[in-house]
Amino acid sequence: MRLLRSSLSSVFYYGGCAVGKKNQGIRILCYHNVNHHDKNYTTVSVSDFKTQMEFLSGEGYQTVSLDVIARRPQGRRSNPDLEIASLPSVARNDDSGKTIAITFDDGWHDNYEHAFPILKQYGFQATIFLVADRIGDSGYLNEEEILQMHHLGIEFGSHTLSHPDLTSLSEEGQWNEIFNSRKKLEDRFHFNIDFFCYPFGLYNQTSVRMVQKAGYLGACSNTPGSNLNGEAALLKRTEISKDDTIFDFEKKLAGAYDLLHQGLHWLRGKP
Repeated sequence: MRLLRSSLSSVFYYGGCAVGKKNQGIRILCYHNVNHHDKNYTTVSVSDFKTQMEFLSGEGYQTVSLDVIARRPQGRRSNPDLEIASLPSVARNDDSGKTIAITFDDGWHDNYEHAFPILKQYGFQATIFLVADRIGDSGYLNEEEILQMHHLGIEFGSHTLSHPDLTSLSEEGQWNEIFNSRKKLEDRFHFNIDFFCYPFGLYNQTSVRMVQKAGYLGACSNTPGSNLNGEAALLKRTEISKDDTIFDFEKKLAGAYDLLHQGLHWLRGKP
């Protein structure tokens, strides 16, 4: 299966290169753990993460904060049933294809131990989405680490209070997870929590409406693709996994995996 996906993505990649297809929009990379020992799909090894950041630097990529993406001009809504107010837009477009954002889900301690020094080395920004009730738990970031990273330019967002499947909750339950996680983080750390991330990438119309009502500037989904058109409350991301070679990484940056990932999401019934 992996060989098939790699082969198909190579076809899309070289096909795009042959016709001069440009990677439009800003791509948001999605990471979870970065360490030497975990073997799960979402854990990237320290050496691979360093190689990927070195590649980005060498190719001239620049990182931006999520608010730059959320405030880009928004095109036609992908789902007109989602009654989300438009955010202010900025009159800029990424013509180089060399602008990205980097995000981490869950707030793992290894983001501080391993990823953070590498990000500093290459001068890259990032946003870490915290599960508010897990701060200081074993394996997760503690308060001192969060404050140190924030002081040095890392931004933080909310990943709910307890990391539930929001679509399984009532409207009241979703509001509690979405709004109170923001309030809890802002009360504790005294800096703005402007962005949200849907646990497991799962959401429904209520989830999106609660994100807007809670005052977030935007929210990250796991929907594959780059951000050119669409809602700020449904920003697309590109997941980086442990199996990615540096060529796979390059292909993901170019969008060569987008159709494959969209197909997998459709088969699994995920947005």
